[in-house]
Amino acid sequence: MKPALIAHRGASGYAPENTMAAFERALAMGANSMEFDVQQTKDGKLVVIHDSDLKRVGGVRGRVGAMTWAELSKVDVGAWFGPSFAGQRVPRLEEVLDLAEGRAELQLEIKNPERPYPGIAERVVNLLRTRKAWDGKVCISSFDHECLFLVRTLASWARIGYLVGLTRRETALREVREVGADSVHMSSRQADRRWVEAVHRDKRKAFVYTVNEPKDYERLGRLGVDAVFTNFPDLDREEAAA
Repeated sequence: MKPALIAHRGASGYAPENTMAAFERALAMGANSMEFDVQQTKDGKLVVIHDSDLKRVGGVRGRVGAMTWAELSKVDVGAWFGPSFAGQRVPRLEEVLDLAEGRAELQLEIKNPERPYPGIAERVVNLLRTRKAWDGKVCISSFDHECLFLVRTLASWARIGYLVGLTRRETALREVREVGADSVHMSSRQADRRWVEAVHRDKRKAFVYTVNEPKDYERLGRLGVDAVFTNFPDLDREEAAA
């Protein structure tokens, strides 16, 4: 079977990553699962953006965690991708939940940069707790494994995705069991048959990021990977594989 496709930061191959334009494009292309990154402003608002600063996607100086929502909401994070996307803003988490409700599952990655965001796990869990339509349809992941254990403490019902990062495999599998993760998320460089089989023996799903080439998608399919994160939600189209 072909691995399922998860739209990485939305349809980020076609629209600026982690913007409403990228999420709308992914849904229009038929994506039934989307991934995005959550950070926190100075005044405690949950926002969807990958980098901890605005240099790359906003062309301005400033760190997300040092800005208020009022300040961050004025930054154009679409123009860097192309003039037709000028005016795209950093979305609030609530906006993405509203857009995708009833249309796609979500892979929500909590970012914790060098200066961890105080209370971000609690805010994410509390927001999802108030959104009953999202029960079982959001997987919370993070490279910050302490954050994942906190999420589990706060929400026994949460689906958790364990992002391996630089963690040794033996340690990763132990922590996956301890936190009760549903899936193990590894890079395409890390993915090999032994790793995928070890994850499956533990009755977890193996997800791989970021896969944008048909040949890599096919290779991972042969390994038995369950899903891949891709900037191109149409990666499995017939012409892509030709």
